[in-house]
Amino acid sequence: MEILYTFIIISILGTLLHFTYNLSNKNIAFAIFSAVNESVWEHIKLLLTPIFLVSTIKYVLQNQNNYFIRLFLMLITSILLIIIFEYLITKYMKKYKAIFYILSFYVTAFVVALIEYIFINIKPLYFLNKISIFLCLIMFIMYLTFTIFPPKCRIFKDPLTGKYGIF
Repeated sequence: MEILYTFIIISILGTLLHFTYNLSNKNIAFAIFSAVNESVWEHIKLLLTPIFLVSTIKYVLQNQNNYFIRLFLMLITSILLIIIFEYLITKYMKKYKAIFYILSFYVTAFVVALIEYIFINIKPLYFLNKISIFLCLIMFIMYLTFTIFPPKCRIFKDPLTGKYGIF
């Protein structure tokens, strides 16, 4: 049942975050956590924000010792799956792309919830936990900065405007 709760929470939060930046009158604080355009990166953030939030709340409430390993696996899986889905949809779907992007979001949210469920009781190796802490920190810094300072590569480019990031 926990997998279903995680999936539902990530899905609802991610869906709401697609709209919060515009609803906030383009407030920069919301830009960090919400989608600011239609780039692949901004759609990845729709998963990263709920994953960070849900995982942190669960860690505080349950104090699990494999938190960083699970968090890293959830984050990297969501990033890779959204990129893979975007590539496949762009390459093979000529019509109805929007519905496939939406489905890819929910499929990825389910896979992420499944990963959390699978790894929740696995005892981590000490060095894996330390490496995961470092990798999660790097991913969190990227998450916080790439909307404001996006690299000039395809996943950060808004296909509608041709612009990168918030500015």
